[in-house]
Amino acid sequence: MFDWNDLRYFLEVARRGKLSAAALRLGVDHTTVSRRISALEASLSLTLFDRGGRSYRLTDDGRRLLAHAEKMEAESIDLMEAVAPSDAGPEGTVRLATPEAFGSQFVARHAASFHAYNPGIKLELIAETRLASLTRREADMAITLSKTAHGRVVSHKVGDYRLRLYASPAYLQKHAPIVQPGDLKNHQFIWYVDDLLPLPQLKMLDKMIGAPNVVFRTTNVVGQANAAAAGLGLALLPCFVGDSMASLTTVLPREISIIRDLWLTVHADVADEPHIARLSEFLKSLVLSERRTLVGDR
Repeated sequence: MFDWNDLRYFLEVARRGKLSAAALRLGVDHTTVSRRISALEASLSLTLFDRGGRSYRLTDDGRRLLAHAEKMEAESIDLMEAVAPSDAGPEGTVRLATPEAFGSQFVARHAASFHAYNPGIKLELIAETRLASLTRREADMAITLSKTAHGRVVSHKVGDYRLRLYASPAYLQKHAPIVQPGDLKNHQFIWYVDDLLPLPQLKMLDKMIGAPNVVFRTTNVVGQANAAAAGLGLALLPCFVGDSMASLTTVLPREISIIRDLWLTVHADVADEPHIARLSEFLKSLVLSERRTLVGDR
């Protein structure tokens, strides 16, 4: 019989893909996480992860266990809510606006964690390239790439993230070698639809490369990543997207490394309300604890 508590460690590693990120979330050191995963594998006589460098990727057995472990986690949360004291903390609805990829590929992955500790707060996520207006009350708070200096808002930096070039191994094998930035002019690129991109902070491809040969455009970052994974060309992606895909590898990671700020902005009229403040603190802690995921470590 395995130790039930080991499933907590398994779930965190499965979700984050790295021992260090799971350890930060669990409040332990990475050797403890490694030991608990090894103990779980030994007790089940299964290999749950493929270990490649610092990355942990689920095996077929691991994916089967994940489905059951998530059900057990959800049932344990339901149990605690049923027997816990009636004071469930702040209540209310918070509408959070974020850049499309940051919301759908980062915040959404941690929505269950927020809900588990804040069952009375309903989170509404607007993840799209168009910036929602706090002044017009289209959202209560927003994650932006620069400081918001207008309107009745409170804005401060909470962290940053990195963008790097990614491509599939198949693409790199079929095309000319890339050993220095000058080699990029001979390659195909995947990028945004320029006239539909309202975030000037992301319009850096021309400055970085000159006149890139863009063969495919989409407003969706996951769409860019999938096109790159299919071998269409190079894509400049957030590390929290590119590093999570086994079918992508970095290109010139030392030479092409772009850091972008993350700012949390809250409408001044609601900044002190308990449910708004609770989400603000959660997002600050999340960005801090997941820094390696956001800035990359390979």
